[in-house]
Amino acid sequence: MTTAGEDRRPVRSRRDGPTMPTTLRCLGPSPDPPFERVTSASVVAVTDDGRLVVAELTRGLDIPGGHVQRGESSIDETVRREAWEEVRARLGVLHPVEVIESDYFGADDWTYMVIRTARVTELGPWETTHESAGRMLIEPEDFLRRYRGGDPALMRHLVTTALAALPAP
Repeated sequence: MTTAGEDRRPVRSRRDGPTMPTTLRCLGPSPDPPFERVTSASVVAVTDDGRLVVAELTRGLDIPGGHVQRGESSIDETVRREAWEEVRARLGVLHPVEVIESDYFGADDWTYMVIRTARVTELGPWETTHESAGRMLIEPEDFLRRYRGGDPALMRHLVTTALAALPAP
């Protein structure tokens, strides 16, 4: 059972120490890294009509995702929890999209972010929470034009790869 809000590996504030650039390297969709090295997981959640279900966060629109919490035992468990917390979506079969290797914690401490894709099987009633101010169903190209949360080229890669990996409804 997870304990809400307790990240398995808390992220330190970049203001608390030296600011070193983080190296991210895309490794492709598989194999999954060892779960104990996974720090976060996200999902490109797609409706049957091809729209993305995205979260309205302080930093702008983004795909649902977040940190692995204490007590979670798999990437898919984290993905499903984050999709529910951020966009109130239940997901069907999860498909691998990308494994991203990161040296955020140091050059000798590589960790991983894992991205999945899935069809949305249910949208629950919306509730604004500390996780998300809203959810939006949006065409992929519209989302990519509006995305401001991080690296636009990386997000384009993730969305494009996710849509190609997702079987037709």
